[in-house]
Amino acid sequence: MKKILISLVALSLVTFSVNAQLKFSASVGYADKTAISKIESGNTVTTESSDMGGFYLGGIASYELMPNVAINGGLQFTLNTESDSEDSFLGEITTKNTAMSLEIPVRASYLLDLGVVGLFAYAGPVFELGLVNKSSFTIGDNTTTSNYYGEDASLNRFDILFGGGLGLTYGQLYLKCGYDYGLLNLSKVDGLKVHNAGLKAGLGVTF
Repeated sequence: MKKILISLVALSLVTFSVNAQLKFSASVGYADKTAISKIESGNTVTTESSDMGGFYLGGIASYELMPNVAINGGLQFTLNTESDSEDSFLGEITTKNTAMSLEIPVRASYLLDLGVVGLFAYAGPVFELGLVNKSSFTIGDNTTTSNYYGEDASLNRFDILFGGGLGLTYGQLYLKCGYDYGLLNLSKVDGLKVHNAGLKAGLGVTF
């Protein structure tokens, strides 16, 4: 019984210590997504890029390893869209691109505590799972949709990005801005390489 009581006390102390160092936050903000394509033809390489704006929202759990140094992991949802219209002899042609993804950022961060405000920097990988990536082409009343994910599609869903950013804290509120670049070639097509990159800027609150 004595050993059980000692074990329970020790477990309680460990749990209290973990809870004391574990903080949760939620943030929402702007999310830019850029697909960078490199087309290889013989000795010629052509680079193209397409950009989509959007937003993200998510939550983060932060564990303080030592004063002002933490490991942060979370889950966030990102939606990006882009549309364009032009006139042709067939009528107005409208193109719309849509991408949705789930992301798991794992960051190391350092906080410079200045009292009322603080400055922080973070860096680390982001594991991304693409949910939707499609384009629709509308000419008059006819719409054709192309899906880029799937067994016979041209892109892989899974990506690993790496990047970092800077932020400012004020009480429980914080602003942050960061950039990530995709490490994996997402293309399934020979002679074509596709890498994602993205800029995020958001407002968050710590609980």
